[in-house]
Amino acid sequence: MVLIASASATAYLTRHAIAPAVTTIRAEAGLTSEQMGLILGIFSLGYFVFQIPTGWLGIRFGTRFTLAALCAGWSLCTVWFASVSSYTALLVARFLCGGMQAGLVPNSAKAVKDWFPIEERGLASGANASAMSVGGAVTVALTAVMLEWISWRMTFIIFAGVSAVWAVAFYAGFRTTPGQHPRVNAAELALIRGNHGPPSDNAPGGAPPQENEPAGEPISARLITDSIRSLSLWAICVQAAFRAAGYQLFVTWFPAILEEGYGVTRQEAGLLSTSPLIGVVAGSLLGGWLIDFLLTRTGSKRISRCGVAITALGLSSLLCVVAAWSTSADLLVAAMALGAFFSGLGGPAGWVATMDIAGRYTAFLMAVMNMAGTVGGFWLPIIVGHMIENIKKTGGNWNQVFYLVSAIYLAAAISWIFVNPNRPVSQP
Repeated sequence: MVLIASASATAYLTRHAIAPAVTTIRAEAGLTSEQMGLILGIFSLGYFVFQIPTGWLGIRFGTRFTLAALCAGWSLCTVWFASVSSYTALLVARFLCGGMQAGLVPNSAKAVKDWFPIEERGLASGANASAMSVGGAVTVALTAVMLEWISWRMTFIIFAGVSAVWAVAFYAGFRTTPGQHPRVNAAELALIRGNHGPPSDNAPGGAPPQENEPAGEPISARLITDSIRSLSLWAICVQAAFRAAGYQLFVTWFPAILEEGYGVTRQEAGLLSTSPLIGVVAGSLLGGWLIDFLLTRTGSKRISRCGVAITALGLSSLLCVVAAWSTSADLLVAAMALGAFFSGLGGPAGWVATMDIAGRYTAFLMAVMNMAGTVGGFWLPIIVGHMIENIKKTGGNWNQVFYLVSAIYLAAAISWIFVNPNRPVSQP
């Protein structure tokens, strides 16, 4: 779990370092807010395009090799981004960085499913989701401080180096399945698989049987047809798109909004912007625990998945309205941080519900769900970029950005009404 979660944390170092540097990069490259918005959004376009291909890589070559290789890839793309100056080159480098990170969620979800029994997957998914926001929060704060001492380019290169070190450590210490790991004994293997009987007689000395476990299932025409027909999968994809759009505000334009709309300094804006990300961390951990707790107590996947998500995302929507009514930057950040907490609380439900309906096709359907999320991640920075440009030109109200995010979270909450975690997408 430490290795899987740290993959997310190190990925977000290279992904979100751009947020506190938005105004610096925009001024240095001579870009408009619309152009900067496209640079922020095109990462998600690469994420979208490469989602299923990189999920397939995990099925074909295993999560051990795939995650390490992709991490090395996004490290190189980050160094490239830090080395160029033209608008086109910045776009291409950021697009490919998104493409390399596209495989993070489907392969991490497959690793969780392979390594944890069903009653522990909520907390495992919550820990992974919280690690993403830990990485984001640390990155935003650290970048804000580092920019006072070194250039944004050197900052990006340092973060790329951290990811490269992780890739080596992950490949050395991880295995795609528990049965392939020399430190997993027969009793642990039985527990992970949900078989609590005695160790196999084929495992002398307590060692696990060294089996050749398949990395995954082939993607068939029937699976694709069944996926298209699944209302639950469509609803999970819709909520993912809206949740991702809401989250994108915090890791793209939020520091710039505080800086330009509320008069705080660049460093203060970067540090204040960590509060919502810390809220997501706390919410994700609590949400993962709450999902497992409710499933154990009620035996109902609808309550533990759908009930948690609807309540949490509805509160996120309400708190965005409260933020819009705030009279100071501190009150605004406090309201948005609490809203982000509830958004994080509902996050693990999306992971676990997808595993519920995916069965052995987890890597593929997690890629589909995460690909849908990138749709929201792509258009939100672009739309907000246009809104900011218009606000600056006309002296408009900055609150319209937070009303937009409130509507986004409300739509995500409504989507969960149509999810049935008890109905698999496809049967063997």
